[in-house]
Amino acid sequence: MTKKRWHKFDSMSDQQLVDMLLANDEEAVEYLFFHRCDGMFEHIVNSVYPPQGGKDELINEFYLHLRKDDWKRLRQFEFRSSLNTWLTIVAIRFFKEKKTCMKDQTVALDPLIINKVDNEIDDYDIFHEMSRIELYEAIDRLGKPRERLALLGELTGKSAETIAVEMGCTVTAVYNLTKKARKALKKMMKGKDQ
Repeated sequence: MTKKRWHKFDSMSDQQLVDMLLANDEEAVEYLFFHRCDGMFEHIVNSVYPPQGGKDELINEFYLHLRKDDWKRLRQFEFRSSLNTWLTIVAIRFFKEKKTCMKDQTVALDPLIINKVDNEIDDYDIFHEMSRIELYEAIDRLGKPRERLALLGELTGKSAETIAVEMGCTVTAVYNLTKKARKALKKMMKGKDQ
């Protein structure tokens, strides 16, 4: 979208923009999330919640949060402040909460027992070559907490949909995170064998 087209939205009031969002206007959504709020998302990525998938994943998660239940969260905006100020506060709270929940989940996952060991993603079945202790130690060494959570969820028999709800992301993101975690474990095991 050209700068000239953005100008159309720049001259709108917050009420007009919110009305367009509630009507699911795609241009208004693109303008708000990828132009007007770009600086806010950059700040959150750098100081509040650095996502594994980058800024686009962060924008997608926040969009889904606002869009949920027919824009229920956005409908709570009462125009007492500017839309930008309100969105910034809501976004920072949302991602700080997510960060706290992820830390809590990582701590709570330590005593889990593996009920299911399926490997539909990779033909190299890393898990059958490791003892349970080795597996947990290896998963614990994975550098990315989101990958750990997705993989541990899968290993305990949870569906991708359940994991997605718990992690606050899409099912596709769960599959991608699990696949990355499996690849990292495979690499770890190959390095150990040499």
